[in-house]
Amino acid sequence: MRLLPVDPQTLLMLLTALPLVGLLLWVFARHCGIAIGLLLGTQVWAIGGGQTAALDIGVRVYPTDILDLCAISVALVRVPRRSLKSHAGLAALLAMVVLTAWSTLRGAAAFGLQAAGNDSRTYFWHFLAITLYLATAPLSASLSRIVPRAWLATAAAYALLSVAGWADRGLHAANAHLAVDGVAVDSRPVPAAAALVLAQAAMLLLAPGASAPPAAGAPDRGGPAGGLRLNGRHLTALVFLVLVVLLQHRTVWAATATMGLAWWVLRPARDGQRFVSAGAGALALALTGLLYAAGAFGAIGGALTDSFRETQGTRSTFVWRMLGWQDLLEAPRTFAQWLVGAPFGSGYERFIGGGLVTVSPHDYYLHVMLRLGLVGLLALLVVYFRAWRRLARGGTATLALRVVMVGQLVLFVSYSAFPEQAVLLGFCLWQARLRTADGLPPSPPPGAPAPRAPEPLGRFAVVKREGAAVSETGAREGTACKTSQSVTKQT
Repeated sequence: MRLLPVDPQTLLMLLTALPLVGLLLWVFARHCGIAIGLLLGTQVWAIGGGQTAALDIGVRVYPTDILDLCAISVALVRVPRRSLKSHAGLAALLAMVVLTAWSTLRGAAAFGLQAAGNDSRTYFWHFLAITLYLATAPLSASLSRIVPRAWLATAAAYALLSVAGWADRGLHAANAHLAVDGVAVDSRPVPAAAALVLAQAAMLLLAPGASAPPAAGAPDRGGPAGGLRLNGRHLTALVFLVLVVLLQHRTVWAATATMGLAWWVLRPARDGQRFVSAGAGALALALTGLLYAAGAFGAIGGALTDSFRETQGTRSTFVWRMLGWQDLLEAPRTFAQWLVGAPFGSGYERFIGGGLVTVSPHDYYLHVMLRLGLVGLLALLVVYFRAWRRLARGGTATLALRVVMVGQLVLFVSYSAFPEQAVLLGFCLWQARLRTADGLPPSPPPGAPAPRAPEPLGRFAVVKREGAAVSETGAREGTACKTSQSVTKQT
């Protein structure tokens, strides 16, 4: 008879993990910048070398699970101190958390904790935990600089991994079959999650940045706060976009094109500038097409041709996914399952081309509907709608965030939500809350006379909690994520 439910080695690891978890909770509560670096760094680590389980207690616990547990724990402690009215989409986000918890409990009771946990952890718990953590973070001017910089650093890491992968295996078409040590591998060095990070980093560099509101009377230069100079930003963005094309994730191509179109439509432009930029873009595409047709790109052009041609056939991956979506939608379900979804762990079995497929649906809208029901799907759409509506008040200062949100919505057509995207969505909700707390008026339309700058309040103005009055002080308060609910602005 065993006196302990686990072996002594596992028990020792659990006892050792307690102080570490306590330290992580303190970091997540007091230092958001470090926490964001850890969250994004573990994703780079998982793609670059893969993760190993930190604990095995009947269910394998990975480092990302521990970090996200700390994130959601800190976020749930913050929620009672936040005003749901001033938080764009927070109530809908909490509704998704509640539905996910309910579906996970039902799945654990019916199919076991491991099946329910594996089904829910990455695309639901990880995504919701990170989003909620950033959405409820204390208002701080420094956080507006930390997130764009951390995102660009993550994109740089993915760019290096891409180049290293091509140097090792060569550049091949997306549908090429490669084997390493007898095991079939993807010909693309990094997955679609990394390719989208590169595309969004390019948009953050090209579009006006999501920085803190400018001081009264100060010009809004755009670009990520503290970022590279104008020419450097454009060159870096071009490199990232070239890598996106070479990575051959076709859904990311569509998301990137949609983000570019959104940037062109939403950016303020004087009379005629929009059409001039459209003409310049069309000319650049035409020249690229001519060079491509003439074979100027050599073997790279051939690989891209094969990759694009694969999307046109009846056996393309997109057609394969659509057949799976149709089968999942036509599956019988009860009224309760339509409303709040089936429990996690119940599977995604469908037949495509006569073969049984059990992987996730490859469509986040359908994925949410299957597990959280129509109520969960509506909550997801409300989160994005409320965030977009609040960010629209920021004008050019929040243009980059609205553009990357468009890219997320396009990606969700063919993929489920990656944890990296939770950082951007949570930052969008945080920025929407920051704009509401500051009481910023909507940006005037292009060509309208600029409003007069108000009289300065002093060297530093501190906005207390959302909706509170403005008070004067003579010194900066706090760091990126101290528990006080104040935000520092230089005027």
